[in-house]
Amino acid sequence: MSITRMCRTWMVGAAIVLLYQGQAWAGPIIIGGDDLNDHGSRSGSVNLLGWQYIQNALSGINSQVTRAGAFTADIAVVGAAQPAGFATGDAGAAANSAASVLGLSTQYFNGSAAISSLFAGLASGSLNFKILYYVGDETGNAIDTTEGAALTTNAGALNSFIASGGGFLAHGAADVTAQGWLPALLPGIVLSGACNASPGATLTAAGQAAFPTVTNADINAGPCHGTYSGNFGGLVPLALDSAGRPFILGGLGGSITEPGTLIPEPATLLLLGWGIGAVVARRRLT
Repeated sequence: MSITRMCRTWMVGAAIVLLYQGQAWAGPIIIGGDDLNDHGSRSGSVNLLGWQYIQNALSGINSQVTRAGAFTADIAVVGAAQPAGFATGDAGAAANSAASVLGLSTQYFNGSAAISSLFAGLASGSLNFKILYYVGDETGNAIDTTEGAALTTNAGALNSFIASGGGFLAHGAADVTAQGWLPALLPGIVLSGACNASPGATLTAAGQAAFPTVTNADINAGPCHGTYSGNFGGLVPLALDSAGRPFILGGLGGSITEPGTLIPEPATLLLLGWGIGAVVARRRLT
């Protein structure tokens, strides 16, 4: 085998590595039928139960965001007013507590006009965030019907944000209007109010692989209020309730409508890519 041919072979291997790494680090999404922001608290500087889930989920999402800066703040909290502290039963406080432990900055968009201004700012470039965090409607200081409608109106812009490499975390909503953005993007998905997450909820293999810091204990911190069936598009179940129904969905690489496939951690892919290159080189030599 000539030196030139060997170099070409290893260049193919390197290209495979770069391709897989690009896919692994784009558009992390977690969409849940949970209300874990209503079932947690803070003790000193430690988040407990559902708030620990939020911390772990945001940490995993933040590590995989590829959207470019400079950023207005790390996280745009959608549907909650900025809290004074860390009071329980407050969606804004749950976001504040999880973000502060992670050292991430936040900006709050409360009210339908503020939510519309968020997406207008993203479109114009006057605002930029790593993560959009939708707080759901199952606790205090959370989404109402008009806010849910504003997000549904901007569902396409939400999808584009994720497609650009931004992260997205969402809790559930008892009011279908408040989560109308999801069937607006995935018309074949079916939202159900039947859910039982505590006890017995479990992460799927895809959930464990995609977000290894989230545990079964985290997702069992409180009851859930919604499960999903029908057509998930490219999303896959990350967690099942005690009856085996998907209540947390996710995906990596793309958008809600076409998020791609959940894949192993980048270090694993790096070894896989170079392994492919080595196999090709060995076959050329023999």
